[in-house]
Amino acid sequence: MTREDLADEIARVAGVSHEDVHGALHMSSVDVMRVVNLLRVRGVPVTYRDLAEEQTLDAWWTRLSQALRANPHLAA
Repeated sequence: MTREDLADEIARVAGVSHEDVHGALHMSSVDVMRVVNLLRVRGVPVTYRDLAEEQTLDAWWTRLSQALRANPHLAA
């Protein structure tokens, strides 16, 4: 998974353009949970709380990249 993959998933779930993902996300709790579930399906250990606290692509990517560094097999 790359940062762009994450941005694509967020845009799809939120129903916004890819360009709109680069600021504050302002997603509903249901949409945040959808992203959490998509990431879990990919094997990324993330919780709702991880993403709900700060809804920005940069914050989410920081969290995911930490998980990917800790478990390199998740990057596939």
